[in-house]
Amino acid sequence: MRQPDVIVIGAGQAGLSTSYYLADRGIDHAVLERGVLGDSWAKRRWDSFTLVTPNWTVRLPGAEYRGPDPDGFMPRDDFVAYLAEWAARFGCPIRTGVSATRVRRSGNGRFRVDTADGPLEARAVVVATGTMQTPRRPGLADSVSPRVRQLDAETYRNPEDLAPGAVLIVGSGQTGGQIADDLRMAGRRVLLSVGGAGRVPRRYRGRDCVAWLDELGFFDRTPDMLDSPAHRFRAEIQISGRDGGRTIGPHRLRRDGVELFGKLTAADGEKMRFADDLRENVASSDGVSRAFREGVDAFVEKNGIGAPPPTAEELEGEPREGDGSVPYRQSIDLRDETVTTVVWATGFSYDFSWIDFSVCDEMGYPVTDRGATSVPGLYFMGLNWMVTRKSGLLYGVGDDARHVAAHIAGYLGAG
Repeated sequence: MRQPDVIVIGAGQAGLSTSYYLADRGIDHAVLERGVLGDSWAKRRWDSFTLVTPNWTVRLPGAEYRGPDPDGFMPRDDFVAYLAEWAARFGCPIRTGVSATRVRRSGNGRFRVDTADGPLEARAVVVATGTMQTPRRPGLADSVSPRVRQLDAETYRNPEDLAPGAVLIVGSGQTGGQIADDLRMAGRRVLLSVGGAGRVPRRYRGRDCVAWLDELGFFDRTPDMLDSPAHRFRAEIQISGRDGGRTIGPHRLRRDGVELFGKLTAADGEKMRFADDLRENVASSDGVSRAFREGVDAFVEKNGIGAPPPTAEELEGEPREGDGSVPYRQSIDLRDETVTTVVWATGFSYDFSWIDFSVCDEMGYPVTDRGATSVPGLYFMGLNWMVTRKSGLLYGVGDDARHVAAHIAGYLGAG
């Protein structure tokens, strides 16, 4: 294979944005993708999935959203087509079906990227594989009855793909909440194991929550503002872009017929046990929403913004009198509950051990200065909280890519 000056590993929004700016500078490069272009969007999202942030947040370089519905939410397939059209327009030199298995030094001092199709060498490498690489399934899944089909969230497609019967979803972050909503809208009985994920109303005081979060500077927050480095990997807030944007969360889901449980603590065949922490977890979720609403209210008052008061529809996900007294169970028998499927929405893990350089912290997470590592010529893109909260998101990945491409240009010139 041709040996380019730069190899970009991964063709999601981070890798494609980097490619855009490298191409703009005339830098010879290749983009390696183990699957298809935008693979995580095309192959790891369910059929009814839409973008969770409004279309106006699609700020990909050279492909900023200019369509007729900036406040809408593109469906999965439309967004995949959007990525493909953009990549074709700027001539992205992508090689699909090529999996990078190792990055190391070659004998001549260049970088060597091992692939199933043979090794490649380059003067610089950008790792743009992101952090949501492999579904994280707890060990107790091995103790669930073989009668029950088990899926990870990324392999769930639609309610019709599942056997008749109830579905237990473990994990109530953004993904688990949306899948629960998808199933119950199809008439399926849903049981949901609730963790500590936060929620906010989809709309508040006349505007989408993402617009308010942007105004409040949430997306410009930097990693040093976090209470702990581990908070980079907390579950995303519970919202949905389906049907023009939906409020989800424990209160809304319970009122729609979803039965809630605490965190799953044990599995023994058909027997499942849950912690006595449901009310605590729901209260934590309520606290996130309350802090968001109070932050918006204070911002509106301070800046004299003519925002209307919240409507009943905007507050439909908030607790009501008597919600805290709703009883819940701590153990069930899956057969008695007619559960035929368990969906694990328990997050993702990352692994950068295939990179033969000491560039990760004690958590195995890459340490960078705006994408550049301590190893000259080795870069990362698309990491959660790499520079700011919007790093890796459709809203901010272009800013990081522009900086990384400029740094690479300087490095190649110096080299």
